Amino acid sequence: MVLSRITSFLASTIGAEEIAIRLLLSLLAGYPLAFFYRSILHTQSATVKHIFFTISGLLVGYFCFGPQILNLLVNISVIYVIIQLSPGTRLSVFLGFSFNMLYLLIAYFSELTDGSVYKITWTIPHCVLTLRLTGLVFDLYDGHKDERELSADQKKTAIKRVPSFLEMTGHSMFFGGCLVGPQFPMRMYLDFVHKFAKEQEGPPDSVNAGISRFLYGMLYVALFQIGVYFIPTNYMLSDDFMELGYLSRCAYVLIWGKVLITKYIGTWLLAEGSIIITGLSYNGTDENGNALWDGCTNVKLRKLEEASSFRKLIEAFNHNTNSWMSKYIFKRLRFLGNKNLSHCLTLLFLAVWHGVHSGYYMCFFLEFFMSSTEAQITSIMERVPSIARIVNYPHLQFPVFIVCKVFTQYSWSYALISFGLLKWNNWVKVHTSLYFNGHIIFLGWPLVYFLLNKYVIPRKSAVNGIQGTHISEKETKQS
Repeated sequence: MVLSRITSFLASTIGAEEIAIRLLLSLLAGYPLAFFYRSILHTQSATVKHIFFTISGLLVGYFCFGPQILNLLVNISVIYVIIQLSPGTRLSVFLGFSFNMLYLLIAYFSELTDGSVYKITWTIPHCVLTLRLTGLVFDLYDGHKDERELSADQKKTAIKRVPSFLEMTGHSMFFGGCLVGPQFPMRMYLDFVHKFAKEQEGPPDSVNAGISRFLYGMLYVALFQIGVYFIPTNYMLSDDFMELGYLSRCAYVLIWGKVLITKYIGTWLLAEGSIIITGLSYNGTDENGNALWDGCTNVKLRKLEEASSFRKLIEAFNHNTNSWMSKYIFKRLRFLGNKNLSHCLTLLFLAVWHGVHSGYYMCFFLEFFMSSTEAQITSIMERVPSIARIVNYPHLQFPVFIVCKVFTQYSWSYALISFGLLKWNNWVKVHTSLYFNGHIIFLGWPLVYFLLNKYVIPRKSAVNGIQGTHISEKETKQS
């Protein structure tokens, strides 16, 4: 009752939804829990740690989402039964993958609303759990294969032993990663839990790194709250927005997209900070012997803010989830023999994983064309050295960076319109007000690229005859 009054007061004071305040407080609760773990539990037995992570994660989840958080335990229990009955088999992968996605889709349909914007519900931690448990059945499958058949990435996460139910709940409900992510494999979790129990060492020297992410997280949360006050999402659906000039509407969308992503950046940073303090995110040392705490990084801040291309944006934003998609979906589709098809299916899975609204599918549909367009433009620059020389001319570096930065951010924001507005009639209305400029540019580019290749740009053989083999090798990597 007291907590409800506090969250209600904070929500009315700040101007945010109460569930958003609960989620923020739940993420912040990770810090006292992390310090308690460092001070008291880091040398305790693995069983004690599993129990602590399970109970603390459930309590934090219950505070935020109520009894619906128990759906996570139901999902964990079913996967536990599957891997007990058929450990490390293709059948277990099929059943585990199918059940996880089916449960998630049922959850999404049960929480559908008539609202125009995204709502915070228990499906957020459940979609995180879906990837975690799906990764587990794949890792167990890899652990039962001949090591010579595994890639380097698979060898790092493969597990041979079926984990206990307590290990699964500790891994799934770890307080720093059960609400909004990030993803981390079972093997990484078990190594972390067992390390100090064996060595009886002191807690890792990770406090400064964790507090740094906490401060950045709070900064981005504040920037979002300020930004959404002046640049609200629903304004794009209003008559006032439609009456703005065309360039003003484009400028609004550009800034709005930047504001929208600060919400995700802030929550990811807050979650990561508490994980770092516990020591879970330890990722070895750099060339100077300094400890690296980026094992659970979901956003690479500097790279993201400096990004002037889609490739760099994708590498920096939602990094951990993108790595999961690459490892467990994209690379396992190599048997199709077509990278574009594998890419499409991966983005389709990513859209389904996000939800059932049409906006998710349009967003990732556009992402595919934006990424392929950029790769093709890069290919043209490499095949026409005169263009590359102009773009790389020292005195043009800053203007070129600004143009690329603005174009990339606008394109990203344009794709995010459907992600933020979700429903067909909402995002179509905004795209119509922009005359579908993003669709025209990126869906029309393949025709332009075909004509350039056929009638304007020198053939590869001619270019290679002048420039040697260096260009050919780069094109091969991008194809």
